[in-house]
Amino acid sequence: MPIHDQSYRHWEGELKSHYLRWWVITYEGLKVILRRKLFIILILTPAIIQFFVFGGLIYGFNTFGAMANLNQMTPDFFFRFCFQQTFFILLICVFGGSGLIANDMKSNALQLYFSKPLTRSDYIIGKIAIIMIMLECITAVPCLLLFIEYAVLSQDLTFLRENYWLIGSIIAYSLVLNLPITFLTLALSSVTKNYRYSAIILVAIILGSAVVSGLLKVIFRSSWTNFVMYWYNIGIIGRGLFGMKDEFSEWQWSFVIMLVLSIICFWIMYRKIKGVEIVK
Repeated sequence: MPIHDQSYRHWEGELKSHYLRWWVITYEGLKVILRRKLFIILILTPAIIQFFVFGGLIYGFNTFGAMANLNQMTPDFFFRFCFQQTFFILLICVFGGSGLIANDMKSNALQLYFSKPLTRSDYIIGKIAIIMIMLECITAVPCLLLFIEYAVLSQDLTFLRENYWLIGSIIAYSLVLNLPITFLTLALSSVTKNYRYSAIILVAIILGSAVVSGLLKVIFRSSWTNFVMYWYNIGIIGRGLFGMKDEFSEWQWSFVIMLVLSIICFWIMYRKIKGVEIVK
C-alpha cells in the first residue's frame, strides 16, 4: 500500500507583486475621510463654490469683455485661482491628513500593514496619494477646467496658441502647492501618536512662519526675511512659473527652500515608519 506525503508541495511558479499595492491604502483612506459629512460640507464645498465663481468670471469675461474690447486674459487669473485655494489646502491637511499615520501608530496598525505583502514604500506612497488626490481635486483639476472653459468660449484660437504653456504651469504649480505641505503633514503625523498634536504643530508652522518673518523684518529690516514665510515662498514660485514679475526675480531660491523642506520631511517620515517599534 503506497504512503502519500501529506506535507506541502513546493510551488514552482514565480511570485509577481502588483505595482499598485499602495492603491489599497489610498482607496480605503479616501473612503474614511470622505465619509465625514462635515469635512465635505465645510471644506470641499466652499472650494467647489470658488471654482464656479471663477468659472462665472470667465463666462462673463468672454460675454461682456468682447463688447468692451477685452480679448485677453492674463496668466495672473489662473495663478490667483490656485493660490486662493491655499486656505482649503491647509484645512484638508489639518482635518484629513494629520491622523493618517498617527492613528495607525496609535493602534499599532503598522505591524498589520507590513504583515501583508506591503513594503514601507507602498505604505508611504499610499498615504501621500490620499492627500495629493484631495488637493489636486481643488487645484490642478479645476484650474485646468477653467483653462479649457476659456479656450472653448474664446472666439478664435489666439488664446490657445499664445497660452498653451499655461497647462504645464498649472500642473507644475499644483505640485508646488501640494507636495511640500503633504510631506510636512505626514512627517508631523509620523512623529506623534496623537493626531491633534500633529494638526496643531502643522498650523503653528504654516501660520507661525508669517509671524517669525515679520519679527525678523523688524529686527534686520531686510526683505530676505520674507523667505521665512511658508506661503510667501509658494506664492513667489507660482509667479515665476506663470511668468509674472516680482520684487524677487530669482524665485529659484524659494524653490530650493521648498525642495529642502520636502526632502527633510520625507526623510523623517521614512525613518519613523517601521513595522516594529524599538523602545530604548
